[in-house]
Amino acid sequence: MKCPSCKTAALLPTEVEHGLVGAGCESCTGVLLSLFQYRYWAENQRGPEVCGHDVDAVEAEDSKSAKICPKCSKLMTKYRIGLEQDNRVDLCAHCDEAWLDSGEWTLLKSLELHGDLANIFTDSWQRKIRKDREQKKWDEHFSRLIGEDDFAKVKIFKEWLDSHKSMPDIKHYLTTNFDK
Repeated sequence: MKCPSCKTAALLPTEVEHGLVGAGCESCTGVLLSLFQYRYWAENQRGPEVCGHDVDAVEAEDSKSAKICPKCSKLMTKYRIGLEQDNRVDLCAHCDEAWLDSGEWTLLKSLELHGDLANIFTDSWQRKIRKDREQKKWDEHFSRLIGEDDFAKVKIFKEWLDSHKSMPDIKHYLTTNFDK
């Protein structure tokens, strides 16, 4: 098999973690990881091993171009790993193989997501990232409109209001203008 990033280097057996073997590229240090083997490894871990790296200090490459699966030659799909990270992990849904660019495993460990790799490819994980991204955009928009300090107060009030049993009545009172 040839590396989906370099296109010419051969993929060789590489130990990603103790007991977790993938097909690694010596040239770009990316690794193809069988999710079947990963799930077995993850289920047999005694607990998550924390990397100890500062997330901002981790240098993880993220290729922007689409990858072709080195096993079946089908197009791999990119999946976001989180809201604050730009990195995307590639998955061949046909072979159930994930491609991790150089440093992405270390990034996953520093984010304590290395035990959740298989979950990253689920609809619920991706939907939550989209929902969180939309919420962040709304917060930034209203923070600019209202001002940071006032927005912080409004956000606290909104959280209280959203959980209050009389929310509809309180909203009605707030929007009623007796001066007109």
